[in-house]
Amino acid sequence: MRDDPFGLFCLYYLGLSPEGQYRFQNANQIAKRFNWTVTDLMEVLRKQGQHPDVVLNTDFPMARHQADVQIAVQMESLDEVRARALVIWEEFRARRGKRRDWLAEIEREKEQDREQRREQRRSN
Repeated sequence: MRDDPFGLFCLYYLGLSPEGQYRFQNANQIAKRFNWTVTDLMEVLRKQGQHPDVVLNTDFPMARHQADVQIAVQMESLDEVRARALVIWEEFRARRGKRRDWLAEIEREKEQDREQRREQRRSN
């Protein structure tokens, strides 16, 4: 897994171990698993195009996928969870480099909040 971008993505971002267990680990725990320093881990992630800065600024709903995997491990077989993780990996790779529009996201959230308040006022 040390040289496997998909395996490292699963472990670092999805909390999915090679054995199919779900448990989020921080960078220190993952680095220790490979007998690396955190700096080593971040360098490998950078070389693979999946450094946290890249992921954070990519237009990709990582939190939604993390939640999906967390639920899936409780309800699906190991093969199904791995297949789901592979689809997520492919989606991430397709979106990588497409910059996230933070201001547009904030505006959408503000509009959703305004709409919810309007609906609450109408129902009261």
